[in-house]
Amino acid sequence: MESVLEMIGKIKEVKVNEIFISQGAICRSVYYVKKGIVRCFYITENAEEKTIFFRKESEFFGIPEGLFEKKATKQYWQALEDCELYEIGHDLIEKMSQDNVNIMKNRIEIIQKMTLQAVTRVESFVLYSPLQRYQNLMHHQPEIVQRVADKHIASYIGVTPVSLSRIRKRLAKNLEHRN
Repeated sequence: MESVLEMIGKIKEVKVNEIFISQGAICRSVYYVKKGIVRCFYITENAEEKTIFFRKESEFFGIPEGLFEKKATKQYWQALEDCELYEIGHDLIEKMSQDNVNIMKNRIEIIQKMTLQAVTRVESFVLYSPLQRYQNLMHHQPEIVQRVADKHIASYIGVTPVSLSRIRKRLAKNLEHRN
């Protein structure tokens, strides 16, 4: 996969904490994380940051409103570590997909995976408590818990950093009682 990306994409180096896509941008590229971790977030009217996604090595991301509707985004994307990203223009992907059935299949698989992740994310807020969301994050993406600052994890599961600390203490206490 990376050999194809090297041929069609350009490498973008992003420093830790750098915001490389800002609200108002019309982003017509797809990105692949070669190294590092990034987060997608919104800033509310109260100036609160609300993290909605993390992407790490071997994962793709893009901004649907820019790719499909050529509209400005409301999102921000920030590097949480020094990152290397492959940036691939959407028009090139479109053209290559028309010419190569394997690229079209890969594209469809990536879109399906991202759609399922978005649906799962919405369901987590409808069906689960913050404790359950944190447990799911620990179970399904332990590297996020290890590599990302607590304030971003708290925002991602929809709680304050103080509430996240309480959740962790509760889980630790439950673990002690089992042993």
